[in-house]
Amino acid sequence: MHCPLGAAIFSSPAWNAIAGSLKLSGQELQIVRGIFDDLTELAIAGGLRVSPHTVHTHCERLYHKVRVAGRVQLVLRILEEYMALTLSQQGNFPPLCAYFVAGRCPFDGSRGRSQKESFGIKF
Repeated sequence: MHCPLGAAIFSSPAWNAIAGSLKLSGQELQIVRGIFDDLTELAIAGGLRVSPHTVHTHCERLYHKVRVAGRVQLVLRILEEYMALTLSQQGNFPPLCAYFVAGRCPFDGSRGRSQKESFGIKF
């Protein structure tokens, strides 16, 4: 078993909290998740049933909205936002990984401990 990659790294509640914090629309969130999955604009467009040009335009506006220059910075910005939310909500933020939530995290040898305890987070 391995940890999920791409958009699966965050649980659905975590994605929703990040989107709310950054004021992302539903379509912007879908594009961000596609970028996390390393999909091309063409592939993202196919999934959203819009033209690649529309996705490109959304990406450019999205980069401006969250003050980044491209895909890599966008991913880093999303991770940064997750960490900020985790710290600001004092442990009430949804767990990072759906595998962790289900108790199937291959890197968590602490079964039965909270996520905060597992990662040594103190509030």
